[in-house]
Amino acid sequence: MNKRNFRLTFTAASVLVIAIAIFLTSVVGNMGNARVDLTTDKLFTMSPSAAKILGELSVPVQIKYYVTGASEMPTELKNLERDITDKLRDYESASGGMLELSIYDPQNNEELQEELTGRGIRPFKVQSIDKDEMGIKLIWSSLSIAYKDYPEEIIPQILPQSTTTLEYELISMVYRLTQDKKPKVALYAPAIEVDQQTAMMYMQQGMQPPAPQEIYGTVSKMLQQEQYEIVKVDITAESQIPVDADILVVLGPKNLTPRQEFEINRAISNGMNTLFAVQAHEYNYSFPNRSGIDVQGRGTPSGLENMFNQFGVSVSTDHLCDENNEILGVPRQQNLGGMRFNTNEPVRLPIHVKVSESQMNQDIAITNRISELLYLWGSALETDKTKLLNNELTVKTLMSSSNRSWVSDFTDGIVANSVFTRNQTDGNLPLAMMIEGTFPDSYSGREIPGWDSETEAAIVPLAAAPAKIVMVGCAKMFDDSAMQAGQNALLLLNSIDSMVHGDDLISIRSKLMTQRVIKPVGDTAKVLLRLFAVGLVPVVLVVFGLSRANSRRRKETA
Repeated sequence: MNKRNFRLTFTAASVLVIAIAIFLTSVVGNMGNARVDLTTDKLFTMSPSAAKILGELSVPVQIKYYVTGASEMPTELKNLERDITDKLRDYESASGGMLELSIYDPQNNEELQEELTGRGIRPFKVQSIDKDEMGIKLIWSSLSIAYKDYPEEIIPQILPQSTTTLEYELISMVYRLTQDKKPKVALYAPAIEVDQQTAMMYMQQGMQPPAPQEIYGTVSKMLQQEQYEIVKVDITAESQIPVDADILVVLGPKNLTPRQEFEINRAISNGMNTLFAVQAHEYNYSFPNRSGIDVQGRGTPSGLENMFNQFGVSVSTDHLCDENNEILGVPRQQNLGGMRFNTNEPVRLPIHVKVSESQMNQDIAITNRISELLYLWGSALETDKTKLLNNELTVKTLMSSSNRSWVSDFTDGIVANSVFTRNQTDGNLPLAMMIEGTFPDSYSGREIPGWDSETEAAIVPLAAAPAKIVMVGCAKMFDDSAMQAGQNALLLLNSIDSMVHGDDLISIRSKLMTQRVIKPVGDTAKVLLRLFAVGLVPVVLVVFGLSRANSRRRKETA
């Protein structure tokens, strides 16, 4: 009787489950583009900022997707057209019809292929696995974005892994295309001059010394790719800061003259947003013997100390050291058997400061979701709360050193090993900050200095207006040698985008930049984890076995 009831109950339950499954499949299948995004960062959900940008479009933008049909795609790419088209339809809907989407299959259309090739859109090769054969297929999957009579923008390759980055790529292109003009960046990034001794050697041989070496070339290229107009300035009478610049970027200033300081101060006081990356000191490495390394420090005053002091902020001249640091490859020349070899020596020093995600201010879009930076040879920032209050300036810390950092007095010359040994903790020192308000004229009541050259130029009148400053106590992290370390480039781009465009583009970009890293684990935690992994399962099985045996004994005796 019990078996018969069980069979009837099981059969009825199975039929009910199948009926529910069929019903849900039917309902969900008719819901069009309905999807559930289970990713922690909602990578596949349109961000509010993207919807806002698209919703504000007032002139149509043509989006054309050129993709090989699913029937001719490799097996692993057969869903590509569907997945990308679904996202594009979402964008089309959010724009209220201002995004005009068209989809074309050029695979077997020679006339269309020829036209696309002339516009710079080409097919590309992908690996194809069909049954038991591996080969190469030529497929199409590209996007073009057209707006008014502006040059067409192209996203040349779209693959499954592009789904997480497509929102930023597409929305940023649409946003920049639909702006009335390219935002203008006034960039002060001095090149490295040849030292006098080397210059004299060249001149004695009847040759001209080499031209100054540009060290911030990557910054210019990156900003141009982001559709910024770059105006390089030397801040001289002949090369002044354009009054119509949207932002001033000052990288690695050294020994600026009082007039250059005045010009920068005047631009900020007049409401020009500015990014400062200041390098208080630099280091040289040498290897006096096979096992040792000497570190020599040299102070590099910016010439802006008086202005910063008037604002209520400053860049510390002390050594900044942190136990959260990186190993760097330092060039070294070695002599083996009478032959010289150039090698890279792995060097780990506390002045190779690493800034981790936990040290970023997650409440500010500039640093939200930046996971790691190399703050090379940087300094801590200091504030004078009384001056900031009197100037009615507000400060937000963007990132800080770790709680295992410390500072030591700086002097030019060989750095003592004791400097790199922690005997105190000054941790969580500010490394970058945003300052907002109307900045004072530090030359108020003082004579305006003249230019070093005989050339004179008109002085820009003072028209005080609110501005923002992003101040970073490290310029080395943005030069060509360190720009690609960690997410240094992203910090610079986020800072400029925030002050020029606001936080909308940054919030879209941050969706695709999250990098999850395994945090360092202490020795005690490692032991506990081993005990948990090795001992817990056997203990659970033993307890379960004993309880099971005890339960059976009770049934037998009952």
